[in-house]
Amino acid sequence: MLRERELSAEVLSTRERILKATREVFERNGTRGTTTREVAERAGVNEATLFRHFHNKISMLEAMREWNVNNAGFEAAFERLSGDLSTDLVSICTMLYDRMFQNQAIIRISLAEEATDPGQLPSCLRGPTQIMEMLVGYLQGRIDSGTIRGNARQLAALIMGMTFALAMKSNRLDWGDEGRPQALIPAFVDAILNGVKR
Repeated sequence: MLRERELSAEVLSTRERILKATREVFERNGTRGTTTREVAERAGVNEATLFRHFHNKISMLEAMREWNVNNAGFEAAFERLSGDLSTDLVSICTMLYDRMFQNQAIIRISLAEEATDPGQLPSCLRGPTQIMEMLVGYLQGRIDSGTIRGNARQLAALIMGMTFALAMKSNRLDWGDEGRPQALIPAFVDAILNGVKR
């Protein structure tokens, strides 16, 4: 039994090394430029080991994208929300920002590739779609209770869009006295909840 657990841990460790290497190579080369040979070398395994974990290059890339946009943390965070609308939305937007910022290279490459080869929704977008549904559910509950008004899907799209823009542009803009771009999250949550007109 102990040996089985050791083997299982070793298999997971090898898989994780391959996924990390896949991300590094993918971020540098994109889908077409990513080769299984380069990923295997970067992960410190041979190609046969790589193919034992992933049947082909496409399944390896899909697994890497899924691994990087895992939503388990979001599900748990939605369950732990405080109940205070403003605090909850700042928490949600901060988590979204952090996830998008950490994965912006994957997102950019995937969106560019999707633009040139439209088709199936890339897995880098499935994660945000699932988060969007969680946010819609949260907002709909607030609408149903009379705390806020509006269309939950439109409000969620607004929140996700503003967070996406912030995350994807944050290292390209001068934020002046604001410092870190995350400092803007409470301001745009306030603008959504209270407006800016006097």
